[in-house]
Amino acid sequence: MKQRRLDNGKGIFLLWLNWVLGSGTVTLLVILSLWIKPLYLPFVAFGMQLILFALIRRNREARLPICYLFPFIISRVLFWSAVVMLILNGLYSRWIIHYVFDPATINAEIPFICQLIVGPVTMLLCLWATFNKRNLSFCRDCKMRHGTPAERGFLGKIFTQEGQYQVRFMLLIATIRSAIGWGYYALMYVNTNLNTPDRFVFFWGPALIWLAAAGYLGLRYLGIWGYYRQNVEGSAERLGSYTLIRYIMIWDNYICLRLPETDSDKMILIQNDTRLDIPIHTSIHKRETLSQYDATLFFGDLSHIKNADVRLMYKNISGNADCNIFHYLCFLNDEEKNKFSAANPDCRWYSLLEIQKIINTGKCNPLFSAEITRLYAIAMAWKTYTRDGKRRYKIKHYKPTFRVRDIKDWDVDYNDPQWLYISSNNEDVPLFNLRRFWRKYVNGIGD
Repeated sequence: MKQRRLDNGKGIFLLWLNWVLGSGTVTLLVILSLWIKPLYLPFVAFGMQLILFALIRRNREARLPICYLFPFIISRVLFWSAVVMLILNGLYSRWIIHYVFDPATINAEIPFICQLIVGPVTMLLCLWATFNKRNLSFCRDCKMRHGTPAERGFLGKIFTQEGQYQVRFMLLIATIRSAIGWGYYALMYVNTNLNTPDRFVFFWGPALIWLAAAGYLGLRYLGIWGYYRQNVEGSAERLGSYTLIRYIMIWDNYICLRLPETDSDKMILIQNDTRLDIPIHTSIHKRETLSQYDATLFFGDLSHIKNADVRLMYKNISGNADCNIFHYLCFLNDEEKNKFSAANPDCRWYSLLEIQKIINTGKCNPLFSAEITRLYAIAMAWKTYTRDGKRRYKIKHYKPTFRVRDIKDWDVDYNDPQWLYISSNNEDVPLFNLRRFWRKYVNGIGD
């Protein structure tokens, strides 16, 4: 329990630290532009981006990776700001400047003001991330590697909420700083030198706004920590550190689901869920590994079906401070199915189409939704493409059939996140090779 408290507390604190680090990097770049010549400033921005790039790569391999969405967005801000600075430096070079601008109206010593570039670029990228939040490759990669928010427990829910909040908050800060900077530039600035008011508006003013914003977020995360200590931690204390084992029961072309229980002793209410879910799942004292023998034994004790065909689907062993999760597939024959149904009249066998409708309407447990989504995505990617994303069949956009009864005969590793990546980026996607290169060497989320 103590380790869980430390991990969750660390996760909350590091959310604040990530925002301070990301927003502080662009603020530092603005302040450094007071002393660093514009010719060299783009390379400082590139250097800062590489530092963030290294931190993002290291975080991906951590036992409990923190949400690095905001530093990832800021790394792009630094990259594109540096690109704009390079272009302006090129325009101000003597072999171009006389053909583009009137030499009497420019100051070659000050080709640009850093805040007037960084502010709008930050605003545009945060706006893009806000409206494109469901399709961000960075977030998809995190879910592929570490599980959905439901699979990551308390921290997963907090990261999903706060990652987007931080981006929206930075959008507000960048909009304010850009409006002040460009308003002053249009109405008051004289392009000869930087006087005291200029320095305050373009350099020290953004720094003061950053300090105020950092203080506000610090208070916000202290409040979240207080809520966790009072509510979440107290309700979970009786469980301690545990391992959750879940069994997806399959018979022919159907999957078994049960309506929510009302018994206060049932695990389903401990998970605070009131939706359709698989009937067989349990928690045990935390284990890092679970043998096939033990998994089959637990299923037999819970379902009263001995020696069932139980197979590991995938496991979530990192990214969740509350528990680790083992997901199993259980294939029943007619006799076993009839025996289980007779003993459990509140269970029903659903077709894949029915399950899809249940998931789309939000009537099932998020953990079950994550399991079925992963099962379908990986199976279809494995059937359609090779492991490097190339088509298995010479027919563009060909989609093979998917039948639940066939799952038993497929030799596919559902624990391999590479197949999830292939499901969204493959040879049928435009600019496949460029996307793969960009993902690995620019986004820092390659294999």
